[in-house]
Parts: sequence; C-alpha cells; structure tokens
Amino acid sequence: MSDKRRSEGRRRAWGRGPIILRFDSLEKREVLSAAGHALPDLVGSSFVAVQDADWGSTVTVTGQVTNQGDGATTGPFNVAIYAGSRATVNRLSVSLGEVTIPDGLAAGQSVPFTATVRLPANPVPGMGSSGLLHLSLKVDSQKQVAEANERNNSGVGPGYDQSVVSIAPTQPAQLIATSVGTYPAAATWGKTLSITTQVTNKSYGAAPATRAQVVLTPAGIVQGTGSDVTLGSITIPAIQPWQTVNAEKSFTLPAIPPVLLSGYSQFTLTILPDADFLTNPVGPHFAIGGTGIDQAAVTITLPSGATATPIHESLPDLAIATVTPSTSDLAWGGSFDVSTTVQNMGTVDPGAFRVRFLLVGPSGNTARTIFLGDAIIPGLAPGYSQPITQTVSLPSRLPSGILLDGIGTAKIVAVADPENGLNETFKNNNTATSSPVSLRLLGSDGSTFVPNTPDPETLLNVNRPSLAKYQKATKLAQAAAATQNGQATPHKKLFRRPPPKTSSGKTLGVFPKSVGNFFSDIF
Repeated sequence: MSDKRRSEGRRRAWGRGPIILRFDSLEKREVLSAAGHALPDLVGSSFVAVQDADWGSTVTVTGQVTNQGDGATTGPFNVAIYAGSRATVNRLSVSLGEVTIPDGLAAGQSVPFTATVRLPANPVPGMGSSGLLHLSLKVDSQKQVAEANERNNSGVGPGYDQSVVSIAPTQPAQLIATSVGTYPAAATWGKTLSITTQVTNKSYGAAPATRAQVVLTPAGIVQGTGSDVTLGSITIPAIQPWQTVNAEKSFTLPAIPPVLLSGYSQFTLTILPDADFLTNPVGPHFAIGGTGIDQAAVTITLPSGATATPIHESLPDLAIATVTPSTSDLAWGGSFDVSTTVQNMGTVDPGAFRVRFLLVGPSGNTARTIFLGDAIIPGLAPGYSQPITQTVSLPSRLPSGILLDGIGTAKIVAVADPENGLNETFKNNNTATSSPVSLRLLGSDGSTFVPNTPDPETLLNVNRPSLAKYQKATKLAQAAAATQNGQATPHKKLFRRPPPKTSSGKTLGVFPKSVGNFFSDIF
C-alpha cells in the first residue's frame, strides 16, 4: 500500500468521530500486584454522624474499619477524623481527633468504634453558604501498617468514610423568673428566710440545670448599682422549652448585717436566673419584671433588744493582682488561659469564693461584659495569696441583637467574689484588668460581625420538626446501631472513589491544537 493511501485511511478513521481512551484503575492493579504478599488492606467501611450541629459543639460519630486484605495487621494503628468544606481530606481539612484501633485485625475482620469530637469553633476554610460540613476518616493516618492498597485509606465515599453534618445554630434558652415570694415578710438578722420562686424557659431551646441568684438591695437603690449582697443561690433543674419549674430554699441570714446593708431595714429581694451564664453569656444580669414578678419587698430588722448595728471587727479583704492572658490574639470560639493572683489582706479566712473572668471593652468598664469562666477557690488564709490559672473560652456566637465587629480590641477582667456573697472590709480592690488584647473572627464566610444565636422566641426553619428530618434521624440511628453491632460489614471490596467532576474551561478536541499543547488540552 502506498504512503498516499495509508494517509487517506488514517484521515478517514479520524473523521469517524473522537477517539475514546480507556484507562484501567491503577488502584485495582495495585491490589492485584500485592495479593501474593498476604498484606492487610484497611478501609473505612461505615461512618455515621449526627444530622445537624453548631460550630464548636460536640458530636458523636460511629465508624467501622475493615481489613479487606489477605493478611492481619501486626500492630495498632490510628484512624483520623477530619472536618472540611469538601468531601475529601485535603490540606485545608481540620483535624478533630484520632481513634486507636488495637493490634490483631485479621483478614476479613471489621472493628467498630465510637468517638466524641468537637467541631471547629468557626467556619472552616472554603466553607460556602450551603452550611454543609463534611466529616471524613483517614485510616492508618500515621502510616503504621504496610498495606496492599494505601489509596483507599480515605475517599471511599459517603456512608463508608464520609458523612455530612448540617450546620444549624442551636436554639438558645431564655430563663425568666416569673414569681417570687418570701416568708416571713418581716425577717430578723440571724434567723431563717424562706424563698420560693418560679422560673420559666421562654424559648424554643432546652435550658440546662443552673442556679438562680438571690440578691438583697437596700430599698430605693437600683439593683445592680453596687449595693447588692447575694444571700446565696437556688438550684434550678433543666427546663424544656416553654416549661416552668417551681423551686424553694431557706436561708439563714447572717447574725450581723453585711457592711453594704448596714443601717437599712427595708430591702428589695431579686431573683436572677442563670447565675452561671449558661444560657446568656452577656452580663451583668438585672431584674426585668419588677415587684411581684422577679422582685419582692422584704423587711429585715435587728434582733430584739439590739439598739445599734453591731460593728464588724474581723473581716476578709480579697485583692486581685495582675491579669495576664496566655495570648494577646484571641479568636471567637477559641479557648485560652488567664493567670492572676488573689490575696487575702483581711484578718479571717473567707471560706470558698469565686474568681470570675470577664471580657470587657477597651475602656475596662464592667457595665457590659461577656462571661468567660469562673475559678472556685476553697478558701484563703489571712496574709496568703493564691495564684490562679484558668482555661476560659470565648463564645462562638453572641445573643440575638448584639453586634460586635469580627476584629476588635478588648480587655480581660478578673473579679474576686463577683456576686458579693462575702462580707469584706471593702470591695474596691476586688477587680483587676489585663492589658488590651485583639479579637478576631476566624473563617472565610465574609461576615464582618460575630455570628449571633437565633432569637430565643423564634424557631429557625432548620430546627423545625419535619417528617423528612425524622426519617433521616431514624435512618442515621439505625446505621449507627448496625455499625456498633458489627452488622455493617461490606459485601464487596471498597476502593477510593474518583473526585467529583469540576467544570473546566478547557475542551478536548479531536485534533490537539499543537503537539506542545496536547497535555494542557487534556488536563
């Protein structure tokens, strides 16, 4: 055949349409080539997480690792859990922790595991507006086991080593005191005062167990302006949305009126729910209902025969020294350490007391604060000091209606006896402030403000009950139970799935534009 006829034949063949190139799976070739070496082949064969959660919350995941190779593992290995904006583990994925699988996983054997991990406090890099967070497994993350196939240690697919969590803000609780009563109405210092209260959770969120603070303020003085004394607290159990509980407690009044209340006999008693700031981190808390709702008038007089207010001769005097955070660059939703020292400059041991850490503005004014944490000190002898290092956390979301820039400046304040429960010589040295610290909001969602929680009385659409959500939750629970019971063993070998197709501006033509651009045209 002449060269001319050969050329015409090639042109006719090319003209019939594009040439389709088929590639064999290199992963399967790798498995076949190693089959004779009796090596293990570890793969994530089941992975189940919760349906939805919020940033910074803890979630329970259930997984299973299968050895689909021909040999047993000869040592323990780790399974890493990642969170990311994509289904596959990549350099932007955030590590959530690892689970250790013990030695001796035989060929064909599966082992389940359950772990509790904390989601990132802020949106992960690349997180879009879909609100979907991808959780992924990476089996043998430390490469401790020689395997027949290393490529399927991650990226097998949803249900095997991948799961999706929908980010949904948690519905906040809102605790409100709706009734308060005292007995007797006219009490005596050194005697018993009984208090009853009713607390309502006026929200769509469940409220955890907390304390209700009981405060005495001289009549005619506004509560929260510096003349308050805390008698103690009433334990409030967990309250479901829109439910109400009743609580009561009897308090033994001090024999001698506290210094701040000396000379008064008429008082306003206030109930402040959520004394531990579990449902609302913004403080200080104030009465919002008034007399008959969260406040009551009470008379407390000196014992019969007393003609003048007794004098306090021996009192503690707590003083806070320098406040130093572990870093000057703080991230919303992150944790850090704060160090300070408290000294008792008085003449008696005060007994157990709190040191509270608060976030305030650049001015250091404590009229508006964000609760960070409490340290409980069991007691402090006169003339002694106690160094304190406490791990505290910034909230990842602020209550509805409070707008704060994602980047700003603030200070950390430490307060000894923040509830004024101790009778001290004076209170002026109970507070100290740190140097300025910077605040920043991590993540790439483009927001210029710290995220907010929903309004307590508004139910988000994502949190509304539906048949679809119920069916999905049931399916996830069944899958988790099956995994824990060893009923999720795969019926075929699992391989790494190809990554999702992405749009590309390049097209592959029948004839490459030039030999030099052939590979760029393909890839």
